Amino acid sequence: MNGFIALHCGAGYHSDSLKKEYQRLCHTACKRAVEALQGGGNAVDAVEKAIIELENSPLTNAGYGSNLSWDGLVECDASLMNGQTLHFGACGAVSNVWNPISLAKQICIKQCESLSLGRVPPCILTGQGAKSWAERMGLNIVDDKKMISAKSFRNYKHCKRKLKRYSLQNDIQFSPLDTVGAICVDSNGIVASGASSGGVSLKHEGRVGQAASFGSGVWAVTSRDGIKPSIASCTSGCGEHLIRTQLAKNTAESLLDTSPVLGLDKCLKEHFLESPFLWDISEKLGGALTLIFNPQSGEGELLWGHTTKTMCIGYMGTDNRKPKCTISNLPQKVVTGHKAVVSGIPFKVSMQPCPVLEWELKTDTSMNGSL
Repeated sequence: MNGFIALHCGAGYHSDSLKKEYQRLCHTACKRAVEALQGGGNAVDAVEKAIIELENSPLTNAGYGSNLSWDGLVECDASLMNGQTLHFGACGAVSNVWNPISLAKQICIKQCESLSLGRVPPCILTGQGAKSWAERMGLNIVDDKKMISAKSFRNYKHCKRKLKRYSLQNDIQFSPLDTVGAICVDSNGIVASGASSGGVSLKHEGRVGQAASFGSGVWAVTSRDGIKPSIASCTSGCGEHLIRTQLAKNTAESLLDTSPVLGLDKCLKEHFLESPFLWDISEKLGGALTLIFNPQSGEGELLWGHTTKTMCIGYMGTDNRKPKCTISNLPQKVVTGHKAVVSGIPFKVSMQPCPVLEWELKTDTSMNGSL
Protein backbone atom coordinates (compact mmCIF):
# COMPACT_ATOMS: atom_id res chain seq x y z
CA MET A 1 0.00 0.00 0.00
CA ASN A 2 1.20 3.51 -0.77
CA GLY A 3 0.89 6.52 1.50
CA PHE A 4 2.44 9.50 3.24
CA ILE A 5 3.50 9.80 6.88
CA ALA A 6 4.41 12.89 8.88
CA LEU A 7 5.42 13.13 12.52
CA HIS A 8 6.70 15.56 15.10
CA CYS A 9 8.97 15.35 18.15
CA GLY A 10 7.29 18.18 19.97
CA ALA A 11 6.73 21.91 20.04
CA GLY A 12 9.04 23.52 22.58
CA TYR A 13 12.77 24.02 22.34
CA HIS A 14 15.17 21.65 20.58
CA SER A 15 18.85 22.05 21.40
CA ASP A 16 21.23 22.52 18.47
CA SER A 17 23.53 19.97 20.09
CA LEU A 18 20.82 17.28 19.75
CA LYS A 19 19.65 18.26 16.26
CA LYS A 20 21.28 15.30 14.51
CA GLU A 21 19.89 12.87 17.08
CA TYR A 22 16.38 14.22 16.57
CA GLN A 23 16.83 13.93 12.81
CA ARG A 24 18.00 10.33 13.08
CA LEU A 25 15.04 9.49 15.28
CA CYS A 26 12.60 11.11 12.83
CA HIS A 27 14.21 9.24 9.95
CA THR A 28 13.86 5.89 11.69
CA ALA A 29 10.25 6.54 12.76
CA CYS A 30 9.28 7.57 9.22
CA LYS A 31 10.89 4.45 7.78
CA ARG A 32 9.04 2.19 10.22
CA ALA A 33 5.75 3.77 9.19
CA VAL A 34 6.53 3.43 5.48
CA GLU A 35 7.51 -0.21 6.01
CA ALA A 36 4.11 -0.78 7.63
CA LEU A 37 2.34 0.75 4.61
CA GLN A 38 4.42 -1.19 2.12
CA GLY A 39 3.70 -4.36 4.07
CA GLY A 40 -0.06 -3.93 3.59
CA GLY A 41 -0.85 -1.86 6.68
CA ASN A 42 -3.22 1.10 6.62
CA ALA A 43 -2.88 4.64 7.97
CA VAL A 44 -3.73 3.55 11.53
CA ASP A 45 -0.98 0.92 11.49
CA ALA A 46 1.56 3.39 10.11
CA VAL A 47 0.77 5.99 12.78
CA GLU A 48 1.19 3.37 15.51
CA LYS A 49 4.54 2.16 14.15
CA ALA A 50 5.90 5.69 13.86
CA ILE A 51 4.91 6.62 17.40
CA ILE A 52 6.21 3.35 18.85
CA GLU A 53 9.64 4.31 17.54
CA LEU A 54 9.32 7.76 19.10
CA GLU A 55 8.10 6.33 22.42
CA ASN A 56 11.07 3.95 22.57
CA SER A 57 13.58 6.80 22.43
CA PRO A 58 14.84 8.54 25.60
CA LEU A 59 15.00 11.76 23.55
CA THR A 60 11.24 12.29 23.61
CA ASN A 61 8.70 12.99 26.32
CA ALA A 62 6.60 9.93 25.48
CA GLY A 63 6.67 6.32 26.67
CA TYR A 64 10.17 5.48 27.88
CA GLY A 65 11.83 8.77 28.76
CA SER A 66 8.64 10.59 29.75
CA ASN A 67 8.78 13.41 32.26
CA LEU A 68 8.28 12.30 35.85
CA SER A 69 5.38 13.29 38.07
CA TRP A 70 5.80 14.95 41.47
CA ASP A 71 6.24 11.52 43.05
CA GLY A 72 8.85 10.45 40.50
CA LEU A 73 6.64 8.20 38.35
CA VAL A 74 6.02 8.00 34.62
CA GLU A 75 2.35 8.56 33.77
CA CYS A 76 1.68 8.49 30.02
CA ASP A 77 -1.15 9.76 27.83
CA ALA A 78 -1.82 8.63 24.26
CA SER A 79 -4.60 8.66 21.70
CA LEU A 80 -5.36 7.54 18.17
CA MET A 81 -8.18 8.53 15.81
CA ASN A 82 -9.22 6.58 12.72
CA GLY A 83 -10.51 8.97 10.07
CA GLN A 84 -12.42 6.19 8.30
CA THR A 85 -14.56 5.06 11.22
CA LEU A 86 -14.19 8.33 13.20
CA HIS A 87 -13.49 6.22 16.26
CA PHE A 88 -11.18 7.54 18.96
CA GLY A 89 -9.22 5.60 21.56
CA ALA A 90 -7.14 7.04 24.39
CA CYS A 91 -5.37 6.17 27.63
CA GLY A 92 -4.31 8.54 30.38
CA ALA A 93 -2.01 8.51 33.41
CA VAL A 94 -0.72 5.01 32.52
CA SER A 95 2.47 3.92 34.29
CA ASN A 96 3.28 0.37 33.25
CA VAL A 97 2.50 0.10 29.53
CA TRP A 98 5.69 0.25 27.47
CA ASN A 99 3.96 1.64 24.34
CA PRO A 100 0.87 3.65 25.30
CA ILE A 101 0.04 4.30 21.62
CA SER A 102 -0.59 0.57 21.12
CA LEU A 103 -3.05 0.63 24.02
CA ALA A 104 -4.80 3.65 22.50
CA LYS A 105 -5.00 1.81 19.17
CA GLN A 106 -6.58 -1.26 20.77
CA ILE A 107 -9.15 0.90 22.55
CA CYS A 108 -9.92 2.61 19.23
CA ILE A 109 -10.34 -0.74 17.44
CA LYS A 110 -12.68 -2.06 20.14
CA GLN A 111 -15.07 0.81 19.42
CA CYS A 112 -16.30 -1.31 16.50
CA GLU A 113 -17.48 -4.09 18.81
CA SER A 114 -20.89 -4.51 20.38
CA LEU A 115 -20.86 -5.76 23.96
CA SER A 116 -23.33 -7.96 25.77
CA LEU A 117 -26.09 -6.48 27.97
CA GLY A 118 -26.02 -3.25 26.01
CA ARG A 119 -22.67 -2.15 27.36
CA VAL A 120 -20.67 0.47 25.45
CA PRO A 121 -16.93 0.03 24.74
CA PRO A 122 -14.88 2.77 26.44
CA CYS A 123 -13.01 5.30 24.34
CA ILE A 124 -10.80 6.58 27.18
CA LEU A 125 -9.22 4.54 29.97
CA THR A 126 -6.94 5.81 32.74
CA GLY A 127 -4.67 4.51 35.48
CA GLN A 128 -5.16 0.97 36.75
CA GLY A 129 -8.12 0.34 34.46
CA ALA A 130 -5.99 1.14 31.42
CA LYS A 131 -3.25 -1.16 32.68
CA SER A 132 -5.73 -4.03 33.19
CA TRP A 133 -7.06 -3.59 29.65
CA ALA A 134 -3.50 -3.60 28.26
CA GLU A 135 -2.75 -6.83 30.11
CA ARG A 136 -5.81 -8.52 28.56
CA MET A 137 -4.72 -7.29 25.15
CA GLY A 138 -1.31 -8.91 25.61
CA LEU A 139 0.63 -5.64 25.48
CA ASN A 140 4.06 -5.25 27.03
CA ILE A 141 3.63 -4.45 30.75
CA VAL A 142 6.76 -3.41 32.66
CA ASP A 143 7.75 -2.32 36.16
CA ASP A 144 7.34 1.41 36.86
CA LYS A 145 11.09 1.97 37.16
CA LYS A 146 11.81 0.54 33.68
CA MET A 147 9.87 3.44 32.16
CA ILE A 148 12.28 5.99 33.68
CA SER A 149 15.22 7.04 31.51
CA ALA A 150 18.44 8.45 32.94
CA LYS A 151 17.73 11.78 31.22
CA SER A 152 14.25 12.06 32.75
CA PHE A 153 15.54 11.19 36.22
CA ARG A 154 18.28 13.84 35.99
CA ASN A 155 15.70 16.40 34.88
CA TYR A 156 13.40 15.36 37.73
CA LYS A 157 16.09 15.87 40.36
CA HIS A 158 17.10 19.17 38.77
CA CYS A 159 13.52 20.47 38.80
CA LYS A 160 12.98 19.36 42.40
CA ARG A 161 16.13 21.18 43.52
CA LYS A 162 15.19 24.24 41.51
CA LEU A 163 11.68 24.29 42.96
CA LYS A 164 12.97 23.93 46.50
CA ARG A 165 15.54 26.67 46.03
CA TYR A 166 13.08 29.12 44.50
CA SER A 167 9.96 28.03 46.35
CA LEU A 168 9.05 31.61 47.16
CA GLN A 169 9.31 32.81 43.56
CA ASN A 170 6.56 32.69 40.94
CA ASP A 171 8.60 32.47 37.76
CA ILE A 172 9.43 28.76 37.75
CA GLN A 173 8.36 27.17 34.45
CA PHE A 174 8.76 23.72 32.96
CA SER A 175 8.88 23.24 29.20
CA PRO A 176 6.25 21.05 27.48
CA LEU A 177 8.96 19.87 25.07
CA ASP A 178 8.89 16.66 23.08
CA THR A 179 5.36 15.32 23.14
CA VAL A 180 5.16 13.27 19.93
CA GLY A 181 2.55 12.73 17.26
CA ALA A 182 1.98 11.40 13.75
CA ILE A 183 -0.52 11.76 10.91
CA CYS A 184 -0.88 9.59 7.84
CA VAL A 185 -2.87 9.12 4.65
CA ASP A 186 -2.78 5.80 2.81
CA SER A 187 -3.53 4.90 -0.80
CA ASN A 188 -7.17 4.23 0.04
CA GLY A 189 -7.43 7.87 1.11
CA ILE A 190 -7.85 6.91 4.78
CA VAL A 191 -6.31 9.34 7.28
CA ALA A 192 -5.33 8.69 10.89
CA SER A 193 -3.74 10.66 13.69
CA GLY A 194 -1.96 9.68 16.89
CA ALA A 195 -0.29 11.38 19.86
CA SER A 196 1.72 10.29 22.90
CA SER A 197 3.01 12.27 25.86
CA GLY A 198 4.53 12.02 29.30
CA GLY A 199 3.08 15.39 30.29
CA VAL A 200 4.80 18.31 31.97
CA SER A 201 7.57 17.75 34.48
CA LEU A 202 6.49 17.47 38.14
CA LYS A 203 2.82 17.19 37.16
CA HIS A 204 0.24 16.14 39.72
CA GLU A 205 -0.46 12.39 39.83
CA GLY A 206 -3.42 11.47 37.65
CA ARG A 207 -3.14 14.57 35.47
CA VAL A 208 -4.32 13.92 31.90
CA GLY A 209 -3.19 16.18 29.07
CA GLN A 210 -4.24 16.88 25.51
CA ALA A 211 -2.73 13.64 24.20
CA ALA A 212 -5.68 11.74 25.73
CA SER A 213 -8.38 14.40 25.29
CA PHE A 214 -10.90 14.24 22.44
CA GLY A 215 -10.41 16.97 19.85
CA SER A 216 -7.33 18.36 21.59
CA GLY A 217 -4.45 16.02 20.77
CA VAL A 218 -5.58 14.32 17.54
CA TRP A 219 -8.18 14.72 14.82
CA ALA A 220 -8.76 12.77 11.60
CA VAL A 221 -11.69 12.75 9.15
CA THR A 222 -11.60 10.78 5.90
CA SER A 223 -13.57 12.04 2.90
CA ARG A 224 -16.99 10.37 2.75
CA ASP A 225 -17.87 11.24 -0.85
CA GLY A 226 -14.43 11.15 -2.47
CA ILE A 227 -14.81 14.83 -3.30
CA LYS A 228 -14.46 16.72 -0.03
CA PRO A 229 -10.85 16.62 1.24
CA SER A 230 -9.65 14.44 4.09
CA ILE A 231 -8.03 16.23 7.04
CA ALA A 232 -5.87 15.26 10.00
CA SER A 233 -3.98 16.98 12.81
CA CYS A 234 -1.91 16.22 15.91
CA THR A 235 -0.76 18.80 18.44
CA SER A 236 1.95 19.56 20.96
CA GLY A 237 2.58 22.17 23.63
CA CYS A 238 1.07 22.94 27.01
CA GLY A 239 -1.73 20.39 27.37
CA GLU A 240 -4.05 22.64 29.36
CA HIS A 241 -3.86 25.30 26.63
CA LEU A 242 -4.59 22.74 23.91
CA ILE A 243 -7.50 21.18 25.80
CA ARG A 244 -9.23 24.50 26.39
CA THR A 245 -9.01 25.38 22.70
CA GLN A 246 -9.54 21.89 21.17
CA LEU A 247 -6.59 22.74 18.98
CA ALA A 248 -6.39 19.47 17.01
CA LYS A 249 -9.99 19.68 15.78
CA ASN A 250 -9.82 23.40 15.08
CA THR A 251 -6.53 23.29 13.18
CA ALA A 252 -7.62 20.34 11.05
CA GLU A 253 -10.90 22.01 10.10
CA SER A 254 -9.14 25.29 9.38
CA LEU A 255 -7.47 23.63 6.38
CA LEU A 256 -10.85 23.48 4.62
CA ASP A 257 -10.59 27.23 4.13
CA THR A 258 -9.87 28.55 0.61
CA SER A 259 -6.16 28.54 1.41
CA PRO A 260 -4.97 25.89 3.92
CA VAL A 261 -1.90 27.95 4.85
CA LEU A 262 -3.94 31.07 5.56
CA GLY A 263 -6.58 28.97 7.29
CA LEU A 264 -4.05 27.44 9.70
CA ASP A 265 -2.43 30.80 10.36
CA LYS A 266 -5.82 32.36 11.09
CA CYS A 267 -6.78 29.46 13.36
CA LEU A 268 -3.63 29.72 15.47
CA LYS A 269 -4.20 33.45 15.80
CA GLU A 270 -7.95 33.57 16.48
CA HIS A 271 -8.62 30.17 18.12
CA PHE A 272 -5.41 29.92 20.13
CA LEU A 273 -3.42 33.12 20.66
CA GLU A 274 -6.58 35.25 20.90
CA SER A 275 -8.86 32.55 22.29
CA PRO A 276 -11.25 33.75 25.01
CA PHE A 277 -10.60 30.41 26.74
CA LEU A 278 -6.98 31.48 27.31
CA TRP A 279 -7.74 35.04 28.42
CA ASP A 280 -5.75 34.56 31.63
CA ILE A 281 -2.68 33.01 29.96
CA SER A 282 0.16 35.39 29.08
CA GLU A 283 2.30 32.92 27.11
CA LYS A 284 0.32 30.48 24.93
CA LEU A 285 2.46 27.48 23.99
CA GLY A 286 1.28 25.19 21.23
CA GLY A 287 1.91 23.66 17.85
CA ALA A 288 0.06 21.57 15.28
CA LEU A 289 1.09 19.21 12.49
CA THR A 290 -1.69 18.97 9.91
CA LEU A 291 -2.53 17.63 6.48
CA ILE A 292 -5.26 18.05 3.90
CA PHE A 293 -5.68 15.48 1.12
CA ASN A 294 -7.67 15.44 -2.12
CA PRO A 295 -8.74 11.81 -2.84
CA GLN A 296 -9.57 12.63 -6.46
CA SER A 297 -6.13 13.89 -7.44
CA GLY A 298 -4.05 12.13 -4.80
CA GLU A 299 -2.49 15.49 -3.94
CA GLY A 300 -2.16 16.93 -0.48
CA GLU A 301 -0.49 19.55 1.67
CA LEU A 302 1.40 19.00 4.91
CA LEU A 303 1.40 22.07 7.14
CA TRP A 304 2.69 22.90 10.58
CA GLY A 305 2.53 25.90 12.86
CA HIS A 306 3.73 26.70 16.36
CA THR A 307 4.08 29.48 18.91
CA THR A 308 7.00 27.78 20.68
CA LYS A 309 10.69 28.38 19.98
CA THR A 310 11.00 25.29 17.78
CA MET A 311 9.08 22.31 16.41
CA CYS A 312 10.74 19.17 15.03
CA ILE A 313 9.06 17.68 11.92
CA GLY A 314 9.72 14.53 9.86
CA TYR A 315 7.89 13.24 6.78
CA MET A 316 8.15 10.64 4.02
CA GLY A 317 6.08 9.17 1.21
CA THR A 318 6.29 5.53 0.13
CA ASP A 319 7.66 6.75 -3.22
CA ASN A 320 10.47 8.69 -1.56
CA ARG A 321 13.96 7.26 -1.20
CA LYS A 322 14.52 8.68 2.28
CA PRO A 323 12.69 10.76 4.90
CA LYS A 324 13.13 14.48 5.41
CA CYS A 325 13.44 16.19 8.77
CA THR A 326 13.30 19.86 9.63
CA ILE A 327 13.37 21.87 12.83
CA SER A 328 11.05 24.82 12.38
CA ASN A 329 12.13 27.95 14.25
CA LEU A 330 10.19 30.94 15.47
CA PRO A 331 11.79 34.11 14.00
CA GLN A 332 14.40 35.56 16.35
CA LYS A 333 12.54 38.80 17.03
CA VAL A 334 9.22 37.04 17.72
CA VAL A 335 8.37 36.51 21.38
CA THR A 336 7.59 32.89 22.29
CA GLY A 337 3.93 32.28 23.04
CA HIS A 338 2.69 35.49 21.42
CA LYS A 339 2.88 34.84 17.66
CA ALA A 340 2.86 31.79 15.40
CA VAL A 341 4.91 30.71 12.41
CA VAL A 342 3.29 28.52 9.71
CA SER A 343 4.94 26.51 6.94
CA GLY A 344 4.39 23.40 4.83
CA ILE A 345 5.09 21.29 1.75
CA PRO A 346 2.97 19.59 -0.95
CA PHE A 347 2.86 15.81 -1.37
CA LYS A 348 1.25 13.20 -3.61
CA VAL A 349 -0.03 9.66 -3.02
CA SER A 350 -0.67 7.04 -5.72
CA MET A 351 -4.30 6.11 -5.11
CA GLN A 352 -6.08 2.76 -5.10
CA PRO A 353 -9.85 2.27 -5.47
CA CYS A 354 -11.37 3.47 -2.20
CA PRO A 355 -12.98 0.60 -0.21
CA VAL A 356 -16.57 0.76 0.94
CA LEU A 357 -16.79 1.87 4.56
CA GLU A 358 -17.89 -0.95 6.83
CA TRP A 359 -20.02 -0.05 9.81
CA GLU A 360 -21.06 -3.55 10.88
CA LEU A 361 -20.59 -4.20 14.57
CA LYS A 362 -18.78 -7.26 15.85
CA THR A 363 -19.39 -9.29 18.99
CA ASP A 364 -17.23 -9.07 22.09
CA THR A 365 -16.11 -12.71 22.11
CA SER A 366 -12.44 -11.72 21.98
CA MET A 367 -12.81 -10.14 25.40
CA ASN A 368 -15.04 -12.93 26.78
CA GLY A 369 -17.47 -10.34 28.12
CA SER A 370 -14.88 -9.17 30.63
CA LEU A 371 -14.99 -5.46 29.90
